[in-house]
Amino acid sequence: MIFAGEWLLPVSREPIRRGAVRVAGSRITDVGTLRDLSAKHPTDIIHDQRGCVVAPGLVNAHTHLSLSSLLGLLPPGEFAAWIAKIAGPVQALTHDDFADAAAYGALECLRSGVTIVGDVAYGPEAPAAAADTGVGGVFFWEVLGISADDLPETLSAHDFPAENEACSGRTLCGITPHTPYTSGPELIRAAYDYAQRWGFAFAIHAAESLAEARLLAGGEGPLRQTAERLALGFKAPGTGTIRYLEHIGALRDTIAVHCVHLMPGEAELLAAHARGVVLCPRSNRYLNNGRPSVSILRGAGVRMALGTDSLASNETLDVFAEARELCAIDPALGAERAVRIMTLEGAQVLGVDAEYGSLEPGKHASLISVALADTDDPLGAFVAEGTPAGVRSVISEGIWRMIDGNMAFHTKGIEQRNARVAAKAAQALQAVQ
Repeated sequence: MIFAGEWLLPVSREPIRRGAVRVAGSRITDVGTLRDLSAKHPTDIIHDQRGCVVAPGLVNAHTHLSLSSLLGLLPPGEFAAWIAKIAGPVQALTHDDFADAAAYGALECLRSGVTIVGDVAYGPEAPAAAADTGVGGVFFWEVLGISADDLPETLSAHDFPAENEACSGRTLCGITPHTPYTSGPELIRAAYDYAQRWGFAFAIHAAESLAEARLLAGGEGPLRQTAERLALGFKAPGTGTIRYLEHIGALRDTIAVHCVHLMPGEAELLAAHARGVVLCPRSNRYLNNGRPSVSILRGAGVRMALGTDSLASNETLDVFAEARELCAIDPALGAERAVRIMTLEGAQVLGVDAEYGSLEPGKHASLISVALADTDDPLGAFVAEGTPAGVRSVISEGIWRMIDGNMAFHTKGIEQRNARVAAKAAQALQAVQ
């Protein structure tokens, strides 16, 4: 099969006018102009996406698919109050509820042109539901509020793959100890060491809010009681979160999520040690957490990815909108870098760039077409004009997930089950108010 458009964005090389990708099975076998590929492979079926730019499937590097049913449950507001209120509805949900919500979240990802996620999971439900729908990526089992000694048993109880079991292919595994105010230093270090020992990815929410900054700087603020209850052994280090992670030996190769409130020198620490950061600017705005210092991170040479966070703290899973927000914060970022952050650089942060993030022979066939006006600047138009409504086709692992703007499989059941979970979560919220 040859998949072509008005422009092709390989990302790893310059855009190609009337470019095309040849797909055989689940892999890309050739990239070039439509004219050259059709001449080389005259018997291949050609799918010409007229009026569209063809690009790699987008990377949403920080999601909570299992919370997708909480869309609109809590309005935008202060972070500390929001996190206290959201706990009740989340605790009311079962593993089956999480599975139904994750399936809906994965569906919304595909509708938004996203084929790879970095997802916070509470068990195997999210990766299984996402894989069934056609979304791959890295799924981080979340741990918090326990001692370091309880980590192995907790992971086992939530069906985290044992050390000698496979965790490869489209759904990779990771560990996240949530935050410094819900996981004590010994737990963070134990989770980090476990991930390093067995080759799992490691991520943590870091420097997300002023409340977190106050807690780490002096042990005060609205998160103090949360830390006293959940972060066993925590003592305010008098530093920012990034330097704290370095001090406890949990920064190297770490994926740091949010990084809104960085202290002086911490961007340089991230550049020197972390795998990268995931920025979620619209979620940060939703929760009144401020805007990430994109220009400082860029100037320090930090690798960046984009995430939407959950639908409990965002209106959509729209990576295009996140990219535009990023460019508004740092106009010097530029469209070329923004597209890389949406695709290849995002895949690098998650550690899946060998297979995803660019259109190259040998990589998985994960690609999208997006309807855009006629342009001589496909990178700029992709960032400025791209929307989920403009996504016309989605292919992941060589399988059509969306064709001509319509999902290639039945979605009614997924949507109905999500509505059931949403009603349950709303009822749980009312019960605690």
